[in-house]
Order: sequence, then C-alpha cells, then structure tokens
Amino acid sequence: MWSNTSVMSTERHNGAQAFLLSQELTLAIYVAFRQALIPCVSIVGIVGNVASIVILTRRGFRKCSNILLLALSISDVLFLTGLNNIFMFIYDQGNPSVFMISYNINYLFYILYMVLLCFRHMGLQTVMILPSLITAERVLAIFIPLKVYIILTRRRSLIVVLCLYIVNGIHFLYVYILCIQFKQFAVKGGSYIGVFLTTEIYLQDIRSGLYQLIHNITNYMTGIIQICLVTVGCVVIGLRVIVITNRRKQLVSNQVKLPAKTLISKTTKTLLSICILFILCSGSTFVVAFIANTPPIDKDFAMQKVLVCVQDLIICVNCVGDFVIYIGGRKSSRKTVTSWCRISNHKG
Repeated sequence: MWSNTSVMSTERHNGAQAFLLSQELTLAIYVAFRQALIPCVSIVGIVGNVASIVILTRRGFRKCSNILLLALSISDVLFLTGLNNIFMFIYDQGNPSVFMISYNINYLFYILYMVLLCFRHMGLQTVMILPSLITAERVLAIFIPLKVYIILTRRRSLIVVLCLYIVNGIHFLYVYILCIQFKQFAVKGGSYIGVFLTTEIYLQDIRSGLYQLIHNITNYMTGIIQICLVTVGCVVIGLRVIVITNRRKQLVSNQVKLPAKTLISKTTKTLLSICILFILCSGSTFVVAFIANTPPIDKDFAMQKVLVCVQDLIICVNCVGDFVIYIGGRKSSRKTVTSWCRISNHKG
C-alpha cells in the first residue's frame, strides 16, 4: 500500500513547500486529520474490535470463519493503535526530524516508536490479506459444504494465520531494523539528538535492486492482487446464490415443498459484507494514491502528507466497519454489547 510509508521518507516530507495550497492551510488540514479525525475514529475502532475479540473468544474456534474474524479484529486493533504513534509526532516536530531530549530518553522514545510502528505495519499488512482468505473460505463453504470442514480444519487455519503474521514480522525486521538504524550525536550543552539513518544493507540492496523488488512484491501482494481476488470471490459467491435462487423458484413453481431455510447463511452475509467493505475502502485508497502520483501533486510533498492521512482515515473507517458489520449482523452479539452497556451505565 502507498500509505505504508517508512521513516526514511519522513525527512523528505518534513518542511516541504506546498504548491497547490498555502503552507499554513496544508498544515492545518494535516493537523486536523492526524490529531483529530484519525484518533477519534481509531478510538471507536479499537473499542469495537476489542468487543468483537471478546465475543469471538467466548464463542470458541470451532469454525475457520471465527478464527479469520478473530485475526481480522486483532489486526484492526494493531493497526489503529500503531497508527496513532505519538512518538512519530514528537520526532517530526523538529526541522530536520530528530529526537532531542536526552541520551536515555531518546532511546526510550526510539523503542516505543518502533513498537507502535510494528503494530501499524503488522496490522496493515494482515488487514489487506485476510479478506482474500475469508473470501476463499466462503467459496469453499458454498460450493463444497460437506467437505469444507475437513479441508479447513482449526489447526490448518491457525497455522495459516500464524504464518501470515510471521512473514509480515520478517518483512518488518528487514525494512525497519536491517535497513534503518538509530544513531545519537552529542551537541552543544551536553544534550543528544537521535536520528534515523539508512544502513549499508539498505544502500547495497538499493544498488542491486533487491529493496525495490521486495517493495514492489509487497505492494502487489497487499494491494491490487488482494482486491482482485476478493472481488472475483464475491462475484462467484453472488452468482452461486443467484443459481440457487433460480433453482428454488423452479422447484416452488413445480409445487415441490422446501424446508424453510434462507438461501444465504448469516455467516456468509457477514463475511461477504466485510469483503465488500474491503473492496470499497481499498479501492478508494488506490484512487487517492493515483491522485498523489499525478502531476503536479507528485511534487507537492506537503499535499502528499495530507493524502497519506486521507488513506489512513479510509483504512480506519474500514476497521470500524468490520466490527459494526460483525456485531450488527448477529443478534446474539448485539445483545451481548447491549448488556455490557447497561452494566457500565448501572455502575456509573
């Protein structure tokens, strides 16, 4: 994803001149997004997805869909938490961007910065891949309902999810640990400044083209490929539902008695709605990325910072929508949340 920017691009954007809008207006828009809109939406998303995690954990993991929904909720919480990286804001306050407090506090801020950056990276990458797994699970559940639970066992589902987190963790280590180093320099007055610098590994991989290759593969695997897979899967599921509907109509017209059963289960409706929301939100982020790469915006780094905030806000809305769809689509979940609210109001 284009919004998955690294700390290496921070200095380039910091202090950049605005071309389309004034510097003051661009800064005001950026602050409004980064310090008001995104944190408010993130709080709602974190609370809602934590509620989803509690409900899913209580229900157990007998179904593959529950495991995937749990992983999606966890990834949403990770992304929303890491997105509001206060230490990134502290680092970006200077011109150029630095930590400038004391030697020990600079290192403490660096560690906390990287922890939250890891949350954001792991959450974003996983959120972009899980909907395709959810779609694949629903396709198998609809086409081979009698064999799906033999193929998609609980153990296999857990292994796939864990492997997904492990691969994303390895990618984080490469991009942010091996390719970036944190160094401190003594300045006058006995204080220290801490800055992010590129490493020799990064420079070697840039020259060899390895870094760009990994970057492109990651962008495709967490971007357009996932959107295409989810879109195709949703179309396939929709066509299957239409075929089943037509068959039922034909049987009804022939006066064949059918059991009173809905054509599409609540689980399928919930998962399909989550996948459709993913398509809409992810597609919107790529539209924003296309705008950002269009002249003269591609040279206006201040405007690009604003567009990155727009992307982040869209993904936040996606994370909020995930728990709204899950809790809103299940009566038992709504009752659970309602009972929690009543208990909290009673205690208050």
